[in-house]
Amino acid sequence: MRLLIGQTGAPTSVVNASLRGFLAGAEGHDVLALRGGPDGLVDGRFTPVTLADVPPEWTRRGGSWLGAGRRAVTDDDLDAAVATLAEHRVDGVALIGGNGTMALLGALTDRAERAGLPLYTVGIPKTVDNDLVGVDHCPGFGSAARYLTTVVPDLARDHAAMRSIEPVRIVETLGRSVGWLALAATWHREDPAHAPHLVLLPEVPFDRAEFLRRIADTLDAHGRAFVVTSEGAARELTDEPFDAVNHTRILMGGVSRRLAALVTAELGVVARGEVLGMVQRSAGALASEVDRREAAEAGRRAARLLAEQATGLMVGLHRTGTDPYAAGYDPVPLADVAGRTRPVPPEWCTTDPADLDDFHRWLAPLVTE
Repeated sequence: MRLLIGQTGAPTSVVNASLRGFLAGAEGHDVLALRGGPDGLVDGRFTPVTLADVPPEWTRRGGSWLGAGRRAVTDDDLDAAVATLAEHRVDGVALIGGNGTMALLGALTDRAERAGLPLYTVGIPKTVDNDLVGVDHCPGFGSAARYLTTVVPDLARDHAAMRSIEPVRIVETLGRSVGWLALAATWHREDPAHAPHLVLLPEVPFDRAEFLRRIADTLDAHGRAFVVTSEGAARELTDEPFDAVNHTRILMGGVSRRLAALVTAELGVVARGEVLGMVQRSAGALASEVDRREAAEAGRRAARLLAEQATGLMVGLHRTGTDPYAAGYDPVPLADVAGRTRPVPPEWCTTDPADLDDFHRWLAPLVTE
C-alpha cells in the first residue's frame, strides 16, 4: 500500500512522536509525507519518508517535522486534493489533528467515494485543548498540562513574594472554548499554600459582579488574589475571533489583561494579566513521558488500521486501568468526532480550585512522569 501521513492545525510537543509511531507501524509500506498542512494537501506537497528520515530527538522537541497550518477548505480544495491523491496513487491517508482535522478527513473520505477513488482514512488525535470526542484525554494535552503544573505554582510563589505591590495576578492559559488547561493550571498537590484562589472556564458563564466580589473577598482573606483563566473565558471582554471558520484567524490572547484592568478600575488595586501563550504547546523539555508514549502508540495504531484497510475512523484513547494507569486505543468513527467539541464535564465546571480533587486525581498519571 501507499500511505500518506500529514498534520493539520497547530503542533504539540509530542506530535512528532505520533509521526514516528506511524512510520514504525507502516513498515513494509510505501509512505509519503504531506508537508505543510492543508495547503500541502491541496497543492500535493508529498515527499517519500521513512522512519530513518525523522530523528528520534524530534520527539523531544516542539514544532512539527511535517509542518502544520490551517485553512478553510472549500469544495474546490477537496476536489483538488482527491485528484492529487489519485495522481500519486495514494491508498490510505492518516491526518494528525483535532476536531477540525477529523472533519476535513471525513469530508475527504466522502469526496473520494463520490469520485470513485478507493481511499482508506484514519485520524490520529492531537490537540492541547483536550476537546476531542472519543478520547479520555488527547495526545498533546498531557504535555501542555505538565508544563502548566510545573510553572504555574512557581508563578504563584512569585506572586506571594510580590503581593505588596501586585495584589492581584491573573494567569491565562490556552483553551478557546474549553477549560481543560485552565483546570490543569490549578494543580497544587505539592504546594497547597500556593494554589490558585479562582479559576475561570469558558464552560462557566462569566459573572462580572461575582468575579469582583470573589477578588475582594480573597484580598481580604489572603492579602492577594491569584487567578487562572482560560483564554476563552469572559470572552465578552474581548474582540477575539473565537468563532472563526476552522480557526484560521489567530487568537492573540489577552483576556487576563482585560480582567486585570477591570479589577484595577473597579477595586482600585494593582493587577497584572499574564499570558502564557504558545510555550504551553511547544515546551518539549517539559513534555510528559506518558503523553509521548501515547502519541507514538496512536500513530502506530493508525498505520495498522490503514494496513488492514479500515476507513472513516479515528484512533481513540481510553483508560483501561488506574492503579497502575494504562490506556487502550479502540477506534471511533470520524462521524462521531468531526467538528464536535468535548467540554469539561459538569462535575468539574467550578470556579473554586478547592473543588477539583477528583480532577487532579484524573490528571495525575498524565503529568507526574
